[in-house]
Amino acid sequence: MATQPLRMTTEKATTISRMPERGLGDWLTHLERIHPASIDLGLERVARVARIMGLVPLSCRSVLVAGTNGKGSVVYTCDAVLRAHGQRTGRYTSPHLEHFNERIAVDGAPVGDDILLEAFEAIEAARGETTLTYFEFSTLAALWVFRERAVDVAVLEIGLGGRLDAANIVDADVAVVTSIALDHQQWLGDTVEAIAPEKAAIARAGRPLVLAEAQYPAALFATLKDLEATVLRAGDEWAWSEEEGILSLSPGGSFSLSRPMSMPVPAGLRAANVAAALRAAAVLLGAAFDGDRTRAALTGLRVPARREIRVVDDREVVLDVAHNPAAAEALVEFLLSLPRRPTTAVLGVMSDKDYAAMARSLATCVDGACAVAIPGIERAADPETVWRALDEAGIAIAQSDFSMEAVWRQLQNGSAPGDRLVVCGSFHTVAGILELLRADSRG
Repeated sequence: MATQPLRMTTEKATTISRMPERGLGDWLTHLERIHPASIDLGLERVARVARIMGLVPLSCRSVLVAGTNGKGSVVYTCDAVLRAHGQRTGRYTSPHLEHFNERIAVDGAPVGDDILLEAFEAIEAARGETTLTYFEFSTLAALWVFRERAVDVAVLEIGLGGRLDAANIVDADVAVVTSIALDHQQWLGDTVEAIAPEKAAIARAGRPLVLAEAQYPAALFATLKDLEATVLRAGDEWAWSEEEGILSLSPGGSFSLSRPMSMPVPAGLRAANVAAALRAAAVLLGAAFDGDRTRAALTGLRVPARREIRVVDDREVVLDVAHNPAAAEALVEFLLSLPRRPTTAVLGVMSDKDYAAMARSLATCVDGACAVAIPGIERAADPETVWRALDEAGIAIAQSDFSMEAVWRQLQNGSAPGDRLVVCGSFHTVAGILELLRADSRG
């Protein structure tokens, strides 16, 4: 387990930039420039500024969610259930899909530009000579907004890892760890045994940590024991099962549910993630946790670009931010559960991802696939290299242009009504296609 802060250096400016003009776009550009690294894992700098601003300890209760995949689904689900019980919530997720404001929501609605600008100005004034990464600045902004809007519960997603992630300055009342798989190996480690302690480190002594998966690396439990956390493990302290879209929860042990409950699994979400979110909400709500309110919250819940299905020009379009091999496998499992129809995929990912493994997974359920360029993103994988991985998997479609619009038009023109088009990979990939769909709808 790493003990030192980790840094990914880029060619960004290394000096403190002047405060930008009062506009969200200007501020976001500013945030990208004020720190010499785009990723600089460590809590010292961000915790110092948080203390100066009086943001920690939080003035509300909190849930912190770590894991390789499924974090956003847990955050959205827990947030919706808490709101259904009358709690005023703050929701923090990353990255955003289309607009930065999506990262910070109060009572389920993304906040407006005005309060973000106030938050950024407050952080800029407080940080002095301390440099902050884009994500650290965003995390502080979320905590500032939640304080100003007087939320009852803050539900926060860990961005990368856990132990050294900026959100871990929060001592959460309840922590959740979702599935653990290989991702971000250059920062977290080359094995799940190395990665697991990083995720587990969001736990706090004497406070509950929810685990919903059947299997976890032994190193996770060793870390939780060292931290003296109260582990709420599915199959041990509580249990869940799922059949035909219905999730059943069973009580047991400490922080127990008062009775068995059955809930719908929202479209596109994994039952394990929904179960974990409900378990965390039940801990916070205690005896007030109500089945009818929870069912109502789940019935209307949709998490953007998580196995999201749209119908466009009589084609079924599946949008999913599956950006690593484990997520790709989960997407394939979902696609195989759908009625069979001609299926073509578009894949765009970051260069540090194992896109060869992702291509092999897709090959089990799609008839062809295109690679796409992600403009303006330094970490984006070269689309021709991704295409070669698709070709080696036997599913590559001949391409002369890798631009987002050209690829999408190629998929549209090469498909027929009733076909399925799958858009997967980076958030940037899905966002780019969504922008094209919006432009088409405007005519």
